[in-house]
Amino acid sequence: MKNKSSLITIQTNIVNQLIILALAVSLLFVLTGCSSTNETTSKPTDESTDSTTVETAEETIAQSLEIQPIDHQVDKDPTPLTEADKTLSPEGYGAKGALADNELTIVDMLMYAVEDEYLARGEYLAIMDKFGVQKPYSNIINSEETHLSYLEEVYLAYGLEFPADTSEEHIIIPADLLEAAKTGVQAEIDNIEMYELFLTFDLPDNVYDVFSALKNGSDNHLRAFQRQVDRLQ
Repeated sequence: MKNKSSLITIQTNIVNQLIILALAVSLLFVLTGCSSTNETTSKPTDESTDSTTVETAEETIAQSLEIQPIDHQVDKDPTPLTEADKTLSPEGYGAKGALADNELTIVDMLMYAVEDEYLARGEYLAIMDKFGVQKPYSNIINSEETHLSYLEEVYLAYGLEFPADTSEEHIIIPADLLEAAKTGVQAEIDNIEMYELFLTFDLPDNVYDVFSALKNGSDNHLRAFQRQVDRLQ
């Protein structure tokens, strides 16, 4: 059921990535150029200041990539799901439940996806509440909200009731910021593995396109959390 709309979506994602990367590189040149100009017109600065300027530019580039919008397409009047596709028989919660389920239906997949996006949002909010940190958690929480809205569009298109958030009982708050970053890494790895599994099935275009878009978003989140781990270790 996948068609050329998936290819168009992928091509659009690539173009968006290239545009953002070009803008980010331009920003890096501007910031490093300003640093060089300051050195010639004022007292010399030490190498640590130059390093900080470059690191700040690199972090700005990384953040612009991790929060970029992800393209998706949802047909508001799709072919109805079969009764078999609408069967719900969960084996657990979120990505871990999905990866343990050997009899996935389309509604199972949608439920697991919603649960895992709820869980990620809840965990990152809890980390911010405990440690008072902002980035990258605040940026990624906004992305999780977007992911949930895309999934809700699919539910509405098929006339299905969108699940309520029951993630609170599954949230485990880490002991420190390094553990928090590692928690983020593992959560995104599980999320990506879940979507990769779903994409091996013969899915309606609506579902395929949204799952593909959400996996691409999680790829960016994983890189953000890995940078956080590298910084804190």
